[in-house]
Amino acid sequence: MAEEDQAITARKEKVEHKLQQRNQTRECQVEAARSARSTAGQESTEDMVVQFYKEMEPLVEELEKMVTQASILPAEEVTSHLDQMVVKLQKLQEFVTESGMFLPTYDIKKTQQTLSSLNTQFQAVQEKVKPKKKFGFKSRKQKTGQTTATVPDPGTVSVVGNGAAGYSSSNSCSLSNLTSQVVVLTREQVMARDVSLEHLTDCRVEIHGPPSTLHMSTMTNCTILSGPVSTSVMVDGCTSSTLSFSCQQLRIHRTTNTDIYLHTTARAIIEDSQGVRVAPYCWTYTGLEEDYVTAGLDREVNHWDDIGDFNWLALDKHSPNWSVLPAGERREEWAADN
Repeated sequence: MAEEDQAITARKEKVEHKLQQRNQTRECQVEAARSARSTAGQESTEDMVVQFYKEMEPLVEELEKMVTQASILPAEEVTSHLDQMVVKLQKLQEFVTESGMFLPTYDIKKTQQTLSSLNTQFQAVQEKVKPKKKFGFKSRKQKTGQTTATVPDPGTVSVVGNGAAGYSSSNSCSLSNLTSQVVVLTREQVMARDVSLEHLTDCRVEIHGPPSTLHMSTMTNCTILSGPVSTSVMVDGCTSSTLSFSCQQLRIHRTTNTDIYLHTTARAIIEDSQGVRVAPYCWTYTGLEEDYVTAGLDREVNHWDDIGDFNWLALDKHSPNWSVLPAGERREEWAADN
């Protein structure tokens, strides 16, 4: 009898051991599934970044080779070669802009430096193999101490101050290294083009038309007013400024004490920024309604006060880095002396 009891106990312990092992296995599987679900977003982003560099690096290498080739080409082939470089620069810029919505801050800065270097190289080789006569622009002093700049060429624009490098093409429009200037860009100058504003101080820029993209970087005490931007707006390193634009999507980096009058059809993103205040887009100019149609933006869809802050993860508290501009402090007049 005792032997039978021992046998039954042994079988029972064996069954319990198997059940315990099975439960441990299931618990491990559940935990592994949870871990996979929790890191899926991160893995997805990492995969996209890896893929981004795989696609970007050949484009950069090709442009660098074209810079070298430009200096040794026969004169009759130079113009065509430069035009090809402009197209490839534009495609690279568009690729980087589209990828900016998922790239981490470090990678965005890195790619911006790469683009800046390529643009500088292009400008240098263009000046070497096909030097241009530099244009000037007429100006008159305003009561505010700013200068009104009239850019002469309605097709392409590249206004560069202080001897810095810049580039222009049929698909781009750039202003850089300007101080105390008032620049008005027309519809013909910006329509369906990438507009780039860099290193501006105490400037006012009005964009009377629908750009394809708008890039603003390193601006201090500026007022930037833009018509509808058909795709994305990128703001980086903006301080003590007022911005007004309509766009499909917006991403803001390293920006402080800046008011943004915004219309965006997607949730805007800020990162490494403080003192950003938002209000509804309210600037107007002749032809604005037509430009909205051209840009393909829906005025009825506006997420101007729905901002995602990558530096603020708390769901139960509002980010301290951005706020809604009080109605009593919002601008109603946009004249140059206001």
